[in-house]
Amino acid sequence: MITYDNARQIIRETARVRPLGTETLPLQKAVGRTCAADMHATLDIQPFDNAAMDGFAVRTDDLTAASAEAPVYLAKAGIIAAGQDSNGLQIAPQTCWHVMTGAMLPTGTDAIVPIENVTFEGDSVIFTAQPEHAQHIRRAGEDFRKGAFILAAGTRLTPAHILPLATLGIAHVTVYKKPKILFIPTGTEIIDDLAAPLANGQIYNSNKFYAQAFLQESDAEVTVHDIIRDDLNAFAKALAHAQAAHYDIVVSSGAVSAGSFDFVKDGLEQSGAQIIYHKIKLKPGKPNLLATLPSGALYFGLPGNPAATAVGLRFFVAEALRIIRRQKPEAPVQARALNGFTKKRGLHMVLKGRLEYGPDG
Repeated sequence: MITYDNARQIIRETARVRPLGTETLPLQKAVGRTCAADMHATLDIQPFDNAAMDGFAVRTDDLTAASAEAPVYLAKAGIIAAGQDSNGLQIAPQTCWHVMTGAMLPTGTDAIVPIENVTFEGDSVIFTAQPEHAQHIRRAGEDFRKGAFILAAGTRLTPAHILPLATLGIAHVTVYKKPKILFIPTGTEIIDDLAAPLANGQIYNSNKFYAQAFLQESDAEVTVHDIIRDDLNAFAKALAHAQAAHYDIVVSSGAVSAGSFDFVKDGLEQSGAQIIYHKIKLKPGKPNLLATLPSGALYFGLPGNPAATAVGLRFFVAEALRIIRRQKPEAPVQARALNGFTKKRGLHMVLKGRLEYGPDG
């Protein structure tokens, strides 16, 4: 048996030489997909100096003496709306421009004074305080500089990424193709129909439903094979299908231990697969198996116990998916255990738990 950490390292080394192909998608279809190339800003954001709120663009030198006791009157030079090209416009001494939120600023603007902080007298605007330099101005390049690094290959895109990408005018994204995964449930005792009453000795095929949900959430294209009963020939046909259909990963649950009806290891060897490891110092999930099929597909043989299948998907299959998408290793979350447990020395144990945050975070 190998250790849990050794198994994970072997998975990383084996998966690293099997990268996925890429495709280019419209931005609106990219959520949930994984970037296949580093991305850089295509322009400055903000593209130009602009007003962060409705008000008056001013030169602060004109308002150094402004106070409630000694208000300063500036002539209104005009109005600039959002979307209007203000190139060539400038603030002359003792004047100001009325600007809308998002409006391009005239040359010489030092600050924006909110409209609610001024009063009017004829064509003059009355100021009663000196504004802070650059207040309420969004400067060109303040959020992104053209050419700046913004997103790394291996980043899984979420709705939070769409806003900056769209702001930068990025219409298409190169992503990794969805890995094709075949899930093979095994066992004479399992049934798919969750509405059917169980006969003596039967259990529901919970692994099928959980694996399909888990892998789909992992952005994979999942096919679920019919249940393989305790039949080596049927398993051999399933492996032949998996290779002909060019799956990237094949995952099975059950029939992977050393019992009389556990046929996965023998079937793989007969198909020409290379067994990389079989059995891990792990609970639950000791009889985990990793192999490569002649087609190059990775094969994960997971124990049929539902908790062991869940552990295998979460810590082994998910790790392979991260590697073939060139994603960074998953960072662990440290926490204090509030209750005790025991385990054998040298055994990696996965426990079900509930994560709680205290007042101190």
